[in-house]
Order: sequence, then structure tokens, then C-alpha cells
Amino acid sequence: MYKQSAKLLTIAITLIFALSTVMNAQQNDRSNSGSFYSGIGFGVPHDLNSPFSTGMGLSGVSNFDSYSANISNPAQWGLIGFSQGHLAIGLDQFESYDNVNTIQSANFGIENFQFAFPFLRNRFGASIAFSPVVRSDFHQRTRDFFNPMPDLSSDVEYLIDTVGSGGVNRFEGGLGFRLHNNLTIGYALSANILVNRDEVTPVFSDTQFRGVQYTRKTEGHSLGHRFGVFAYTGSLLRDDDWMSFGATVTLPVSIEAERSVTSFRNINNQRRQVDINEGAADRFGTVKLPLEFNTGLTYNLNRFTNVVAELLVQQWGNAEYSYNPTQQEYFKDRVRAGLGFQYHPYRTEQAGGFFSNFRYSLGTTYDTGHLSINGEDIETLFLNAGIGIISQRSASSIDLSVHYGIRGTDSSNLVKENIWGFKLSLNLSENMFVRQRFQ
Repeated sequence: MYKQSAKLLTIAITLIFALSTVMNAQQNDRSNSGSFYSGIGFGVPHDLNSPFSTGMGLSGVSNFDSYSANISNPAQWGLIGFSQGHLAIGLDQFESYDNVNTIQSANFGIENFQFAFPFLRNRFGASIAFSPVVRSDFHQRTRDFFNPMPDLSSDVEYLIDTVGSGGVNRFEGGLGFRLHNNLTIGYALSANILVNRDEVTPVFSDTQFRGVQYTRKTEGHSLGHRFGVFAYTGSLLRDDDWMSFGATVTLPVSIEAERSVTSFRNINNQRRQVDINEGAADRFGTVKLPLEFNTGLTYNLNRFTNVVAELLVQQWGNAEYSYNPTQQEYFKDRVRAGLGFQYHPYRTEQAGGFFSNFRYSLGTTYDTGHLSINGEDIETLFLNAGIGIISQRSASSIDLSVHYGIRGTDSSNLVKENIWGFKLSLNLSENMFVRQRFQ
């Protein structure tokens, strides 16, 4: 079994290295950033995806797999039979264009990680995890003119180059409990940490104006609460089918944030960092994450095939970003709907050849978006496909998924994005966590 684990780990490391190499090779002509729209407000939402359902592009709130940890629904932690863990990474490439320009960028990073373990097998379990909630990774250039002396001078052109990174990350711990044979509930407490960092560089066409680079950093933290429920039943239309339902509610999180603006200046012939906005009225502000409701329904036709439908609603219309009231007005309620399909040929008792050792997934999602700018909703459509590489002698697996999406519009002076991406998840459920049957 340990040899199988070593093989899976080797494959995972190879794939991670390959993705990193692809990303680094493209950095010569692409900026390391994400969606253009992550530069509006405090970032774009980043949805949870459990490794078992990533290939469908769904969260997995209603999907249960006894060999794979579920980060999306705390209620499923009450069904854990032995300790599990997973680490997921992702690479996204963006082709953004408007009526004038086309820009390409790429972003690579950790999607989430989780460790889940039982206190009472299949009845009472716990989880600790990390996941992004909102991401802000962008590179924007703003070009304009001003006239310092209308009667004497011509216009001066200026360019403001902004590179932003950060967002809100969630460190979470929680419990799941099985109330009944077919019903579990769960709760998770999280620390939500906001760190947004913008490097701003102004450049002027007139040499008498000198641009000073400065850093704008916004920080804050607050506690959050998430609740989950999971129910399932079998033999609905035939003897070997079953259906499961899952739902979670994430309460709003209000973060009292502090923004600092710093730059370097020469003081007494020494280069020192100075705080530009110390004592300013806009130094302190509020960043509020919205209420979220996520639900799903999974129908297993048999042990080989299942169909999943999900609906996520976030009340971004009630979100706050007091540092920029104009951008806050762009927020609107968000709805994401998805449908997925999985086939598990490896569960058959008959040897079916090489391709029967994998799990196959397909799915699509439609997202109304959380922004409405110039009367245009920033919608997103994603197509997803995935394959699960299953160990033949252990419960570990590697899940690899690909996705393609279209976001936004190039009308009304906005930006349209084509998005290609990969996600890789390493899932461990080995006998390093399980009691030996034989000594």
C-alpha cells in the first residue's frame, strides 16, 4: 500500500512541477495576475470545490464519498470513517480583451487544503481547513490627461499602473454529527483574514512632474460561522439507487479594516518608509462578506453513475466596501447554478481494461456574477471535465480537472475574458491513518 501511495505522490509532484513550469515559462510575456474584475471592490468570489466533485465544477455539498474529504459541507464530517486529507492547487490563464486591447495573464496558487478525522467512526468527526473566500489578483493601467495651468500649458498625460494581490482567506475548524442513520448536521467556526496589497506606480509625460511609487495595504479580520445539513435515502425507483441532499448556510462576515498608504522618501539622506495617510479619515473602513446559501441534490442511478444539481445564492447586494462607495454600488446578488455527471467504472468487479481504473466527470455552471457595471451583469459560463486516478490497493486518489469559461462582455467599455484552467487535488486515505488488520 505504501508503494501505491508513493506512486500517487510521485505523480502528483510531477503534475505540480509541470503546471509550475508552464506558468513560469509564460511569465516573460504575461503578467502574473487573475481576472480583471478582481480589481473591483475587494476581489471576486472564490467558490469551494471538494476534490470528489471538482471535475464537475461543483462544490459537492450533496456529494458524499467515504474515501475523500468534503470541504464544502460540515455535515458530512459526521460520516467520516477514518482520517483523510487533501491538498488542491490550480492554474488559471486569462485572455482579457476590450474594444482596443488584448491582454494575457496567468495565476497559480493553492485552492484549498483540509484534514478531517473521526472522534467516533461514522458518527462524530472534525475538520480543519484553509480556503480562499475572495481573491484579488490583477494588473491594471489607467491612462488620462490633466491641465495644470489651463491658460499657459498643454495637457499632461499620466499613466497609473496598479498591481494588486491578496483577498480574504478562511481558516476553519468544525464538527459534524450524525443525528440519525440518514441525517447529519455540522457547524464550522472560521477566522476570515483580509489582506489586500496594491503596488501603484504613476508616470507623467512631462518631466517636471515626478511620479512616486506607493503601496496601498488593507488589512482586517473577523470570525465567521457556517452550518450544514446532509440527508440521504435509498431504493427510490429501483433497488440499487439512492438520493442525497445537502445544504449549507454561511452567515455574513463584517471586517473592520485598516488601510495604510506607504512610500519611500529620502529623509536626511536616508531612504525611509513613510506613512502617507496617517490620521486620514478614510484609513478605517468596513468590508462585509455576504450571506451565502448553497444547496445540492445528487441522484445515484447505481453505484457507477450519479447526476448532481446545485444552486448557490450570495446576497452581494448587502455586501459593503466603504473604501470605494462607487464600486460598492456595482455589487448585486449572485446566483450560480450547475449540473454535473460522474461515471465510476472502477467500482465494477469485472476487469475492464486500463480505462476502467478511473473516475470520469463532466459538468457545467452558469453564474450571474456579483457585479453589474454600466447596466451589464458580469456573467460567467464554465464547462468542466475531470478524471480521478484511483489507487488499486488503497483509498488514495489524484483528481485532475480542466475548465473553460467565458466571463463578462466587451460592450459598454467593459472587458470580456476567456478563461482556461487546471486543478489538481491529492487525496490521502491511507493505512497510515487506519488501524492495521494484521500485526
